[in-house]
Amino acid sequence: MKKNGDREVFSFEKGIERLEQIINNLDQNNVQLEQALDLFGEGIELIKQCNGLLDSAEAKVKVLLENSKGELVVTDQD
Repeated sequence: MKKNGDREVFSFEKGIERLEQIINNLDQNNVQLEQALDLFGEGIELIKQCNGLLDSAEAKVKVLLENSKGELVVTDQD
């Protein structure tokens, strides 16, 4: 985990794991309103981080395509 300003930056897997914990805590209905709002806000930030990580990964994905000569070429995914 790295710090980015005042918030922690998670790997995608750690972010998803933390989101699952937040969802489980909120599903149990045993948290106070203020804590639920804090957890919800943290969840929103994690979703933004995870979406950013997915966007970054998508930009790096290479697709193998066969050209007209039957050769495989690597191109960026559009």
